[in-house]
Amino acid sequence: MGKSRTTDDTRIFDLPIHRSSRWIFNCYVIEGDAGESVIIDPGLASTAEGALRHLRSVGRGVDQLHSICTHGHVDHLNGMPILRDSAGARSYLPARCERYLKGESPRTFGHKVAMRFFPMVAQQPFALSTLGELARADGSIGFGGSSHEFQFPYAPDGFVGEGGSLPGASRWKVLEVPGHSDDSICFYDSVTCTLISGDAVLTHNGRAWFNPEIVDSKASAETEERLRALDVRHLLPGHGLPISGRVWDDAMSFRERPKARGLVARCLRRISG
Repeated sequence: MGKSRTTDDTRIFDLPIHRSSRWIFNCYVIEGDAGESVIIDPGLASTAEGALRHLRSVGRGVDQLHSICTHGHVDHLNGMPILRDSAGARSYLPARCERYLKGESPRTFGHKVAMRFFPMVAQQPFALSTLGELARADGSIGFGGSSHEFQFPYAPDGFVGEGGSLPGASRWKVLEVPGHSDDSICFYDSVTCTLISGDAVLTHNGRAWFNPEIVDSKASAETEERLRALDVRHLLPGHGLPISGRVWDDAMSFRERPKARGLVARCLRRISG
């Protein structure tokens, strides 16, 4: 079995990618094509601002900047308007979000399903201010939480879907990976065998974990099968620490749960199923 390793560095492994994280919320910055840069999942104001600082620290301007979310949950796109207003970033949404903007209601999961995510809360250093950011954004943009309709404050510059290239970083291909949500997408670079998985795949204690917090079990099973078939040596999740190595060797399925520790953890595991 291949051993995976984790990183806390803002620059991830030896890749031209940086991470801006607050608690369990990861935002990634790709050094893209010919001076262009891409910010993925700027879910909080603080992660968006941190991403801009990373770009400036490595000498890259922000005049050719793109931002995109892996799905429309508030914790993945709340910082996009900040990037647009402060740096003129072009904004892109997953293809399914175009239907949401035209009135389709996104499917959401209930509290019982949401509790399956509970083991993730201790994976990265806690920040109380992050909870405040998230609470202020809830319902004002995206969907999930208290909002069951998709909200976005301006017209996006485009939508990206299956088989397309990531705007500003053409080597990265877009994969549609429904299950956690119907609009979920992720990004794969076959040259470095790197997957930016959004919430399709998490990491827990150094292991890949296909997200058990889902709206569709059949779609989740198909997504898991599809992603396991990819050669992935670097996994950059929406929640949890990036890992590298033979990441699928000990990966947990979305049907599995980490071993519960303590009374509270065991009770939550029993409640969430």
